[in-house]
Amino acid sequence: MLIPNQIKILRQYFYPSLGGILGGISVSTHFWLLFMPISLFILWKGSKRRISNFCWGFFFILISHSWLYDLHPLTWLGFSWLASLIISTLILLFCAFLGGILVYLWGWLVEIILWKEDVFKMKILSLAVKVFFLSLTWGLGELILSQTPFFWIGLGESLIPGDIYLAGLARWIGASGLCVLQILIGFWIFYIQGRWERKLYFKKIFLLGLLVFIFLHLFGGLKTPIKRNYEYPVAIWQTNIPTREKLKINDQFIEEKLSIAQKYAISNKAKLLVAPEGTLSNNFYFSKAIKVNTLSGGFRNSNNELRSSLLGFQIGDKSFTSFIDKNRLVPIGEKIPRFLDSFSKGLSAVGGIQPGSDSRFFDPKFTPPLAVAICYEISDGLEIRKAINSGAKLIITAANLDPYPAKLYNQFLSLARLRSIENKKNNLLVSNTGPSGLVQDDGKIIKLLDYDVEKNEIVFPNFSSEKTFYTKFGDKPILFLFILFLGLNFFWKIN
Repeated sequence: MLIPNQIKILRQYFYPSLGGILGGISVSTHFWLLFMPISLFILWKGSKRRISNFCWGFFFILISHSWLYDLHPLTWLGFSWLASLIISTLILLFCAFLGGILVYLWGWLVEIILWKEDVFKMKILSLAVKVFFLSLTWGLGELILSQTPFFWIGLGESLIPGDIYLAGLARWIGASGLCVLQILIGFWIFYIQGRWERKLYFKKIFLLGLLVFIFLHLFGGLKTPIKRNYEYPVAIWQTNIPTREKLKINDQFIEEKLSIAQKYAISNKAKLLVAPEGTLSNNFYFSKAIKVNTLSGGFRNSNNELRSSLLGFQIGDKSFTSFIDKNRLVPIGEKIPRFLDSFSKGLSAVGGIQPGSDSRFFDPKFTPPLAVAICYEISDGLEIRKAINSGAKLIITAANLDPYPAKLYNQFLSLARLRSIENKKNNLLVSNTGPSGLVQDDGKIIKLLDYDVEKNEIVFPNFSSEKTFYTKFGDKPILFLFILFLGLNFFWKIN
């Protein structure tokens, strides 16, 4: 039999830690329907205890971002094996600690607003106003974080691939709306369990919530077909060149490989060839003119600064004639403080690089206008949405995820699929080691190449001018609701 002190430890530390672990596992896996609602139920259950909130957030990030450990070993960058282990571990622990602090602060707000009285005896209208405000606060928090370099994947993106039908609501409410929805689902389970435990009537609330849950799935699964264009074949080249080996590869080797990819593209009547992030070295110059219109990841100099870019080559070019620079850079990994320039290269093969314009709209003239995400930028749905509102008809995502494990590939794919759903646009993926392929406008995968192999493939992306409700209005409805419920909570007493 457990003694009171052991029960206290379970409630404050073990259960919330378990909840965070379940939530972390469910991010970008097929276990969302099984794990995430339970995880969020545990979050609400322990929300009156601040240390419980910290534990949930710490372990959620620790598990969902555990791929950060795979930075190790960094010996190829000159670090010792031990220093590499310490650096990789500290980066992961720092991110987990930051996640714990953020959930701790949210829990503090829950304590102030919700736990002043008995939640289970509160009037439904008053309770709904408080819970909606708290859920919107979390959603708005993820929205704000998504505009900073310190964000990769959150609750909003965690629905894919676990619940693609509920994720379909993103075309209306975006990732932040999906985040709010999941927090509300967690509270619904918590509230039902609490009333059942206290022998209070709960059947109506359970049935109503279940009906709403089913309706949301049906509504999210509805889609209107768009006219597809199969007349624009695109060749993608998954290079499969490990980052650790790039320093040993010369330009001639890359040009020979790219020549093979061009021949494949021409033989299949492709109108465009796309290669992943970082394929070409700084200001790469071809010895022979390009034979097919090409978009390739590479590097360029601008005002004595190195930029990572997607470079455009028209037929007949030997050097790029159009480009879009990467804007969102990985902290430490790509962008390092200037005062450290003389001491460190950063945790990448090329050293520190500088950001370009924040606009993701790219019109190379030899293709229809594009919305471009270079690797880490796929986590920023706002800029992609802006590019589509500027006239982009297709999303192109170029990346290099080596040396990270399949967990990161899956999360990257989840982000890419959600961006497609939000804007009803095909997403053409080209990555060094994967994922590479084509995502449909409803988030379903049309084509996906095997990971960790070199491969040339033809896909048929659809160029569309259609816009979703989310594309047109973005997160304005979420912001409006936040302001509304903020006012109801603090300036209007509900009887």
